[in-house]
Amino acid sequence: MTSFEIGVILPGIAVQRRDGLTPAQAAAHAEAAGLDGVWHGDHLAVGGPVLDAPIVLATAAAATSRVRIGTSVFIPAIRPLAWAAKQVATLQYVSGERLVLGVGSGGGPAQWAAAGVPYEERGRRTDAALELLPRLLAGEAVVLPDTAVQQPVRPAPAPDTRQPVRLAPAP
Repeated sequence: MTSFEIGVILPGIAVQRRDGLTPAQAAAHAEAAGLDGVWHGDHLAVGGPVLDAPIVLATAAAATSRVRIGTSVFIPAIRPLAWAAKQVATLQYVSGERLVLGVGSGGGPAQWAAAGVPYEERGRRTDAALELLPRLLAGEAVVLPDTAVQQPVRPAPAPDTRQPVRLAPAP
């Protein structure tokens, strides 16, 4: 191994409120400290208030110029796939292609219920996302499953480079 990168998960809303800290300040501090990345989880309902990962990471990207921004992990199957592709492509664009995309199918049944998605469908929906998301992010027109109108969509601009996708196992 020739390099070793160190990043940090951005503080949650409770810590931010307690310490008077914003996501932008936390990200800028991490960059100034020499860290290589800032990360944020993607949860809808985990028992307490959480911020939206794509918005927090866009804020972090705007407040920094060097650190990578990453999802730990992004759950594309909990939202419409076209919307997920647009969020990821937008983050890649506004960050200057610094996004590291971690993808998973995590979260308990309550999180999926809050999204209106049956928990039992998370595997099938995640598989579909892993198959179609790279094509959508490449700017291809794709016919999406589970939609009433079966016509191709192209919701995301094609990036200059293709970012890697990292997978996280779920129990």
